Amino acid sequence: MKLKVQLTAALVVAIVLAFLLFMALQSIGTNLLDRHFGEPTFIAQQNQKMIAGLSEYVSQNRLSIHDDKQLNDWSGKKKYVTMYIYRDKKLVYSSDGYYMQAEAANDEPFVSDESLYNVSFTDADAQVFIESFAEYRYYTMVTFASLAVAFAFFLCVVLLLINVKTSYIEVLENEIKLLEGGNLEYPITIKGKDELSSLAQSINEMRKSFIERLENEELARKANNELVTAMSHDLRTPLTALIGYLDIIQYRKYKSDEQLFKYIANSKDNAYRIKHLSDQLFEYFLVSYSQNDLPELDDYDGLPLLDQMIGTHVPLLIDEGFEFEFIPCDRPFTLNIHVISMQRVFDNLFSNILKYADKSEAVTIMCTLQEKWLYMHVKNRIKQGIDHTDSNSIGIKVCEKIVQNHGGSFDVVRTENIYSVQVSLPVG
Repeated sequence: MKLKVQLTAALVVAIVLAFLLFMALQSIGTNLLDRHFGEPTFIAQQNQKMIAGLSEYVSQNRLSIHDDKQLNDWSGKKKYVTMYIYRDKKLVYSSDGYYMQAEAANDEPFVSDESLYNVSFTDADAQVFIESFAEYRYYTMVTFASLAVAFAFFLCVVLLLINVKTSYIEVLENEIKLLEGGNLEYPITIKGKDELSSLAQSINEMRKSFIERLENEELARKANNELVTAMSHDLRTPLTALIGYLDIIQYRKYKSDEQLFKYIANSKDNAYRIKHLSDQLFEYFLVSYSQNDLPELDDYDGLPLLDQMIGTHVPLLIDEGFEFEFIPCDRPFTLNIHVISMQRVFDNLFSNILKYADKSEAVTIMCTLQEKWLYMHVKNRIKQGIDHTDSNSIGIKVCEKIVQNHGGSFDVVRTENIYSVQVSLPVG
């Protein structure tokens, strides 16, 4: 649920609950006041109290029955009071002015004699009807008190929700500061299902990706350091021999022209070996550090593509005296690859076969399809007594990087006599 939807829903719920609370409190307060102020004795006491106050006011100010201004002053100061004055059963004064008009054509009072009280004015005795509504102030107080409580409840509900969200934001802020400090192992707290939890999930995934990237970079750095260290040894061996042969040639330490030609040929061989190793090392680093700029992949019909890539190398194997067996897949499939890069993989595989395979046993390539994967097995017997110049398998590492860039895997299994490679690629 979106955060703004949650806040809107919370506000609506808080308003509804606050309104219900207001109605309940007002109903309870009104009932209690009605029960207290509805007693006849209380009403009679209130009226007696008002009559006593009016009599005292009339006596002290020596008012006549026609002193409307002073009577209005007194009734105006007494809030919630209605007063009518009768003389000889005729209405002569009304605090609200309404009954004066209503009784203009009527000689009889609107109220019963039991409700009239005698009050002596300076010019005449009069009958006064007085009604006090002083209790209404308490009803007003109950209304305002209920409204205040309901509003406070509304604020508490809204502030509670805001506090929950702001507390979660504070938690995220503190955890992000821990990540900024380098503590990438600290997990991000994920609560709820809104934009904040989605943000926390994204930060957590970014944290995991960054950890994984750092680990991969560390592994790659170690592997590259080990590879460079080992390759330096492989380069040093033919380079030392090359320097030795060149010294012999330079200082004419050979005994015959035949030895000279032999030393020149050996120098040339070692130079090519150095060039081969340096080319493979350069190719490996080129493939490794260009993974962020991978070539575009295209879809190809798998059966004819494999026939073409393998078929270009088969004549050379046969010409060198190798026996070859190719078992293709039993059904069509689609490969999403970069052809030039994948051709380098096949070039390297067949180059190793030419250099290191034993001709006495057939070289086999078997392709199988399982679910969404193509498995290609290349197997040959290892030639005995061969000098593995490429002792660190730099070419194999290049092939492994290329296949991994295609979403597959490149696995090598080597025993004492058998060398096999399995290339796995996703198919469509």
